[in-house]
Amino acid sequence: MNSIVMKSNIVAPRHDLSMQQIGEAFIEDLPKHFAALKIPGRMISGDQRKAAIPAHVDQVPAIQLAMHEVLCHEITQASQDWAEKSFNAFLEKELVDEGVLKFFNGWNETHKTTSLVSAKIIMRLAADAGAIPAHRQALYNNVMAHMHEVAKDDFGLGHEGHDGMYDYMTSAFGASRWVESQYVVPGCNEFSGFLYRVGIAENKSPLNSHEYKRSMLEAMMTSVASELWNGREYNYIAQYIEEKLYAVNPDLRADVKALRNAKGYVMGHSGEVENRHGLHALAAAHAYCRFADLEFDIHRLKEIMIDYNGRVGKAFRSLHEALTA
Repeated sequence: MNSIVMKSNIVAPRHDLSMQQIGEAFIEDLPKHFAALKIPGRMISGDQRKAAIPAHVDQVPAIQLAMHEVLCHEITQASQDWAEKSFNAFLEKELVDEGVLKFFNGWNETHKTTSLVSAKIIMRLAADAGAIPAHRQALYNNVMAHMHEVAKDDFGLGHEGHDGMYDYMTSAFGASRWVESQYVVPGCNEFSGFLYRVGIAENKSPLNSHEYKRSMLEAMMTSVASELWNGREYNYIAQYIEEKLYAVNPDLRADVKALRNAKGYVMGHSGEVENRHGLHALAAAHAYCRFADLEFDIHRLKEIMIDYNGRVGKAFRSLHEALTA
């Protein structure tokens, strides 16, 4: 294949903050983040506005401790190492070769939680809404509202052009061919297959069955795990993406719009965006427990987060292998 030059005179990436450091800073401020979390207010009519609703999350100190234990678990540590190695291998690439195209194909597969899990939670909640007794409706609506906050940014609700972010970025790298089937990374497709199974698990079971309720709660916990992983992942690569783009195309320095489009996928998911999604998913899970008369099991949340981290780590190992083959 014809290779395209990706960079010119790029310096080795600086390790300003590791994924571990990014995660530790977030967890340290977790009580503050929860205190500020709310379902936004909504204009109902010209003179009436629904007030914002603060999130109701119990056991915050215990959740904070559990999240720190997950972050420091050997499985999470190994997975973060594979993710950082993958990004660094990408940053060091001088040509758009088969490895880079596989990287973009596989990386896209690792970020399908919104469509394969969170969106399916919302669809299932909406489909069942007509069967919810009136006296339980307020709690049910609270679950749906928090899940809306998880997914709305990724669906481009109020963010025009969101669906084109990935294409803008890959085009800027001269890597638009990533969509072709020969660049599929099996390990990453296996990961998105896992997400799909979580999203549809027990979806045909009776609404009031234990199996159905547990499947919904565990899907929400998977959404928590995914969004908090993403918070570390995107903030890690965000440190280097602009420098890499300038090396690929120095003309971007003089074209503010083109640069904004090129780095929009990464920067649009950095900062507190993904972490906030994760907290809303956690608030949704708590609300669902109150609605469904389930116990919010922090130990089970830990298990699901560690399992998710291990699975996404295997996907990133596959990406690293593709990049360094």
